[in-house]
Amino acid sequence: LRIRPISGNREASLIFQGVSRTEDFAEPSLLVDIGGGSVEFIVVDNDTDAFDTSLKLGAARMTERFVTTDPMSEDEQAQLRAHFKAELEAVLSACRAHGVTTLVGSSGTMKSLARVTREKFGDEAQSVFQQSFPVGHVRSALRWVMQASASEREAHPAIEPRRVDQIGAGAVLLDTICAGLPSVRDVKVSPNALREGMVVHFIDTNYARLRKMASFRDPRRRSVHEIAYRLQWEENHAQHVAATATFLFDLCRPLYEGPATDAELLEYAALLHDVGYLVTHAEHHEHSRYLIEHAELQGFRSEEVSMMALVARYHRGPFPRCSDAYFEDLSPDRQHRVRQLAGLLRVAEGLDRSHFQNVVALRARLTDDALHLLLATKGDPQLEVWSAQEEGRLFESAFDRALHVEPTEIAARTNGEAVPDSTPAARIG
Repeated sequence: LRIRPISGNREASLIFQGVSRTEDFAEPSLLVDIGGGSVEFIVVDNDTDAFDTSLKLGAARMTERFVTTDPMSEDEQAQLRAHFKAELEAVLSACRAHGVTTLVGSSGTMKSLARVTREKFGDEAQSVFQQSFPVGHVRSALRWVMQASASEREAHPAIEPRRVDQIGAGAVLLDTICAGLPSVRDVKVSPNALREGMVVHFIDTNYARLRKMASFRDPRRRSVHEIAYRLQWEENHAQHVAATATFLFDLCRPLYEGPATDAELLEYAALLHDVGYLVTHAEHHEHSRYLIEHAELQGFRSEEVSMMALVARYHRGPFPRCSDAYFEDLSPDRQHRVRQLAGLLRVAEGLDRSHFQNVVALRARLTDDALHLLLATKGDPQLEVWSAQEEGRLFESAFDRALHVEPTEIAARTNGEAVPDSTPAARIG
């Protein structure tokens, strides 16, 4: 669990995002979230956050600082009001500038004060979230809270036990705001607050990713894609390389010295092979290995994660050596499988060296001594031909087959579709 502190203004912004999902803010409004240590104020005009701030006026903080008597004395109430008026000057000025007519509250203290109001003046058949309370009724309820003793507040069913000691200070704050804004006619309470705002913000920020994740029923595949998005992958390139790599795996399956299920590991390694760019371009393949190894991918055995990480690591740079860190920890069988999978990945990576998905279709032929690839491209194929041939040396070593890569006219004649004949072919992308 990673804890990340946020500023008061950020908290106010998130509260607004949460509450705006339950309130239409048809009129200029002041949103008030009374917490224990701080209070967030957001002036809403035309459904937008026109002004926000966070002040250290929380109910628990103010109770500890100002309240020593039970019930709260008039002198202590006066001290609280004087302090609130001084601190709220900017908030009230913003409210007046925007013509605020409605006050909307959120969080526990506001909910308890609204329930006290409902018990005295509202409709008991409806929740406080379904009602709008005239400001006069609210202030009458607030006066009762300010004058009540702790035992009286404790006996009131609308007040949660944990708020009994501090709700008086919250009542003085709300009453001070209402007194300072005679334009306010109604008070409402939202069921949403900071927590819901965080959820709304997360969904808004990650909607495209979440929508894609919803289509993955396999937890392994979903986990890989979640990590890919989190590490800011280059999606089009990664998907193109993965499609090419798995096509080559199927073609070379008779020569592959491992289980067919390794095709899945190859695909995932291909999807994640460039995530190391998030750290730095130089040695990004090494960073990819580390990130995959420590990404806490769900549903994989540790040896599967190690193989994926190493296949991604060897998509460029020196060939695997038995003395290499992490690679040396694998059994000889797994070392050979990593060599073969990395060999396929290097060819697939070479076929999209430009990262522009120039190769739109492949025709392939596997013979006793060579793998022949014919490329259909959208543009000049020289870079892909050269790169695949250059990166294919690991494939040639691991599979004991030469690699021949040539361009063809497939794309021009068939609009990118592979020409149907007896040769294995695939459309890429």
